[in-house]
Amino acid sequence: WPYFTIFFPTKVYGKKNLIKGKCIWACNHQSNNDIFVLATKLFARVYILGKKELFKNKFVGGFLKKLGGIPVSRGEADITAVKDCLRVLKEKNKPLVIFPSGTRESSPDEVENLKSGVAMFATKTDSKIVPMVFERKPRIFRPNRLIIGEPIDVEKFKQKAQGKELYALVCDELSRQMEILLLKHPYKSKKKKSKVEAK
Repeated sequence: WPYFTIFFPTKVYGKKNLIKGKCIWACNHQSNNDIFVLATKLFARVYILGKKELFKNKFVGGFLKKLGGIPVSRGEADITAVKDCLRVLKEKNKPLVIFPSGTRESSPDEVENLKSGVAMFATKTDSKIVPMVFERKPRIFRPNRLIIGEPIDVEKFKQKAQGKELYALVCDELSRQMEILLLKHPYKSKKKKSKVEAK
């Protein structure tokens, strides 16, 4: 907590929208530090879906698992990871963190064409989705903001469609909400006045 608080200063907006019970935190993904900043700023016991490669090192992998990390093989059906995620939501009633973009990006386009994993877990467990975005990539000593949006209730979508159609509807709504957060709260850096302007 001290390390990420000092080196990655991040203000949180929209804490009233945060659910700390059964739900899915869907956040844009810009660096490997995202999950550490999330966990230390929101003070909640969470479980995070992360690529299997991060767990190869015994020390790092063990540390990530202690933090609630769930390794997943990307590009293939990982039944073990799916079961672990369902168990977190159904039995442990804790937040499951998923980066629906699947890969790290640093542009508004990152919240388009989201993966369907969030929609699948949410609809199968009746979990609400909490959209959240980092305004820019977390970097040492660079101020940042984490914006939390209003939870998305998937029940209304389950009445309109099923299967892949349902997942597509939920993904579209999540993408729309995340894009709104990014556009509504753009990070405005303070520009230094030039010598000409100063005169």
